[in-house]
Amino acid sequence: MKNYLLALLLFPTLLFSQNINYSYITYLSEGIDTKTIAKEISQFRAKEFIINSIIGSSNGEAIKFETESLASDDSGGLVSVAYNCDQANKRGLLLAFVGDNKNQDGLLLKAYGFRAISLDEAKLLLEKIDKLREEHNKYLGTDTNVNNVYLEYEDIKFILYKDGGSKIRVLWNGFEIVWEDTAFNRSKRRLDKWFK
Repeated sequence: MKNYLLALLLFPTLLFSQNINYSYITYLSEGIDTKTIAKEISQFRAKEFIINSIIGSSNGEAIKFETESLASDDSGGLVSVAYNCDQANKRGLLLAFVGDNKNQDGLLLKAYGFRAISLDEAKLLLEKIDKLREEHNKYLGTDTNVNNVYLEYEDIKFILYKDGGSKIRVLWNGFEIVWEDTAFNRSKRRLDKWFK
């Protein structure tokens, strides 16, 4: 299975990609395990996206850059990766969404997509989400999975709620992913630590 997945990831002709600003969606063939693809994405595909869509052409020069996989939720639905390239003055947070997504024909397929956020914006966003959870803790806990707090950042929507603990539903470009509390906290903590 791992060789099949690796072959699928290495041969983009088998995939459909849609480029949208600092993001793109790639549709996968059936039978791909979300958790397995999440690991491949954090280790390989995130780097390809960072090179192609964030850093850009090397113009024949060697360019150094770093990546650090920060966290992934248990289902593999949202993977966070920090990136830094001093030469291109690019640093930030890359969110990799993994799950069901409708293609142009309306078919629901397994897919993954990347959304980059600059470091300063990412820190502000994660801090804002954390503060909203704290400020509205009583309201969110009053009625489980009924009371919600909504936040929008550019083209990403966050719905804060409680259902057996704090949850963050993230809506972006056709994906609807639950960002688990542990993965969110780990992403925030590791992003701050990595860029000290």
